Amino acid sequence: MKFAVIGGGLAGLVFGAMAVKDGHEVIIYDKNPAPGGVLALCEAGDYRFEQGPLLMCDLLPGEPMSNLLAEFGIHLDLMRADRNVEMPGYSMHRPAEYEGPYWRRERLKQLFPGDAGGLDKYYRFYDRMMRVRYNLNRRLTPAAVIALAASFIPVARYARMTAQELVEHFFSDKKLQALYTGILADYCADPREVWGLAVPMTNLETGFDDRIPLEKNGKRFLGGFGYVRGGCQKIAQELSDYITENGGVIKLNTVVDRVIIENGKAAGVILADGTREKADIVAGSGSGRDFFLKCVGEEYLDSAYKKILDTYRPMEAVFMVHAGVDFDPAEVLGTSLCYCYGSYDLSKATERLRSGKYHDGEDGFLLFVPSYHAPEFAPPGRHCLTVYTVAPDTLSEGDWESEKEKFADHLLERAEKYLPGLREHITVRKIMTAADYRAMTHMSKSSFGGTVPVWHQKNPPHKTPVRDLWFIGQQSENGGGLWAVSGGAASAYRECIRNKR
Repeated sequence: MKFAVIGGGLAGLVFGAMAVKDGHEVIIYDKNPAPGGVLALCEAGDYRFEQGPLLMCDLLPGEPMSNLLAEFGIHLDLMRADRNVEMPGYSMHRPAEYEGPYWRRERLKQLFPGDAGGLDKYYRFYDRMMRVRYNLNRRLTPAAVIALAASFIPVARYARMTAQELVEHFFSDKKLQALYTGILADYCADPREVWGLAVPMTNLETGFDDRIPLEKNGKRFLGGFGYVRGGCQKIAQELSDYITENGGVIKLNTVVDRVIIENGKAAGVILADGTREKADIVAGSGSGRDFFLKCVGEEYLDSAYKKILDTYRPMEAVFMVHAGVDFDPAEVLGTSLCYCYGSYDLSKATERLRSGKYHDGEDGFLLFVPSYHAPEFAPPGRHCLTVYTVAPDTLSEGDWESEKEKFADHLLERAEKYLPGLREHITVRKIMTAADYRAMTHMSKSSFGGTVPVWHQKNPPHKTPVRDLWFIGQQSENGGGLWAVSGGAASAYRECIRNKR
């Protein structure tokens, strides 16, 4: 069969790799000069930068993403890493000497003695959720399904709570509650709309200390966080090489204008230059609304799918300042990644974000040092730094192009609280706004990380109302994230093949 894949980001590359592995003819179309989507590097002078803080779970040996890549003979050079957290009134930095897997619990008891009992209860709940997570990641044999069900029983009563309700159940101090819901800012999410069980799953203790053992009783039990040495774009490059070495074609600098639909079936694509290319299967990615309303046509969708497109919530955008510097920021920070929060009220911050009001760094930002795991990104003796924060796609006042220099200055000034004198040491800088990411991702509304994880929200399913047309990527039913996108694309491919039999 011949597959036409629209979008050469991670989802399109995984879907295409699965197809060529099975001996099918594959053509991937991407508008950019290099494959990978937001995994591609950003360049400024002699420096290269990743598109944000790519410290990821599920990628270490034995973990799901690593296992998927191994199917294509891809084995990456990885390094475990962790992150520090700066809250408005206190810091959570890993201790110089290892104090065990629950050092954060003990330190928080000292900071919040009134919540000591709640912290003990939370970590008992956390341990049970790690058992659930372990069982979810096992190959689901009948015995594993039974084990999963048994592990879920002790936490089932929390499954009816939102994230905000869950942290209020365990903790009374809002400053402590914010520590466990703050990570939801990455998803532009209000804790009142997110499933409560997301709290432990997005606050894995291994993400805050890379010395925590991942094994238990001789088996891999916990998930770890790590970087790809040399940069995460190596994933895209390895997948691209696998596809082309096995007969697939990747057409870069190529825009697909329409999906050809004949008798209710996807039959190929029409390129922006008018070229018609036939295919047996078409898979699209990117913005769900753009893809279906512009490339497919609303008339081919049923009412249920239209409702999903009308109601699901894509994430907002990001604002980044990439800087080449003449000192090592990781040495000053004590880490390669630091979350710097500026507010305890994530609900209010999210409301402002969605109304188009950029917080100008006041609500928080991240400091990320990509040259920590990819020293070749910077000239000898120099280093890379990215200051990153969430931002509205469209500003309620002004526009990104006219405001970006001012916003960059303000963000770097705020970063000097943690990196004193930073601006004096910058040799080059590059600003990336929502407008830049709209162009890169071919979206009319920038949505950097996929969809907001709103509880009970339905995202556009892989299987569409059009026969032999499939939707994949970070705005599809799998949502965003490295493994979610990759595993979702692989799952969509397998379902596609089953439907053709």
